[in-house]
Amino acid sequence: MSSLIHDFSFHDSWRERSAAAVERLRFWLVSNDVDDARTDLRLAHLLERLAEERMTVAFVAEFSRGKSELINAIFFADLGGRLLPSSAGRTTMCPTELCWPHGAHPEIRLLPIQSRATEETLSVLRAQKERWLIEPLDPSSSERLVEAFARVSETLRVTQEEAEELGFRVDAHDDSALKPDADGKVEISRWRHAIIHFPHPLLQKGLVVLDTPGLNAMGVEPELTLTTLPNAHAVVFVLAADTGVTRSDLAVWKECVSVGRGSGRGQMIVLNKIDGLWDGLRDEPSVDAEIAKQTVSVAQMLDVTAGNVYPLSAQKALVGRV
Repeated sequence: MSSLIHDFSFHDSWRERSAAAVERLRFWLVSNDVDDARTDLRLAHLLERLAEERMTVAFVAEFSRGKSELINAIFFADLGGRLLPSSAGRTTMCPTELCWPHGAHPEIRLLPIQSRATEETLSVLRAQKERWLIEPLDPSSSERLVEAFARVSETLRVTQEEAEELGFRVDAHDDSALKPDADGKVEISRWRHAIIHFPHPLLQKGLVVLDTPGLNAMGVEPELTLTTLPNAHAVVFVLAADTGVTRSDLAVWKECVSVGRGSGRGQMIVLNKIDGLWDGLRDEPSVDAEIAKQTVSVAQMLDVTAGNVYPLSAQKALVGRV
């Protein structure tokens, strides 16, 4: 983690150098009496942009691909366990941002799903604090952090009509849609969006980690697929070795990841859960050959180079780091 923090500090240094250069330009303009109100306003706006500049890395996958476990392994293993819910039946149900804005306090903000009943966009709702449930976080207590982070997996059981009014697709015969249970109800996320302010060293340096739900949940949030993901500096697309590239995986790839990112710019494909291929009845070379075969197959199906596909086990990596 220390090497990753060191590497990311270059982005932080770039922001500081750029802001200093703008300040020097403002001083020179004033000293030489060639400044004007319009130019000064533009430079002030640029300084604000630099202060707010963040590097966003989005993790995208269908449900149960180990995406949240991968985030835990990369960012939170030093805390001694899982922070984001990633066990069976307890996963990220709503888009979740992990960040540390300037002047922030440790807290979790949850936007109720009922906000979808209005035509207000997420960008507008961000500024309306009264619309969010805001709870403080205690970074010193791992147990309390786990309890707080688990809120992003909370759900509601609603009628099909209520789900459709909130923008969800309900179809018992479509794998990409929600399916009603025996009572005719469907399970949806309790929250539309979550923002977690957490003083992680990388987040403090301007990194924003975006954990996204599956295709059905993303499909009802056009802002996420049309603006947030295309504008992310990097997108990590997570697949599972035990399922391969499914039809819904392909849909997520085409509709949410590859669109607008020509030549594979800012894309990484993770082939997770390779520990499922570890077989005590096969020797290591045979297992390695099977992993290599799956890597090439994934690359061909997604039309990327095999070097962009990274086979790994997030769960074993988390255990190893802990």
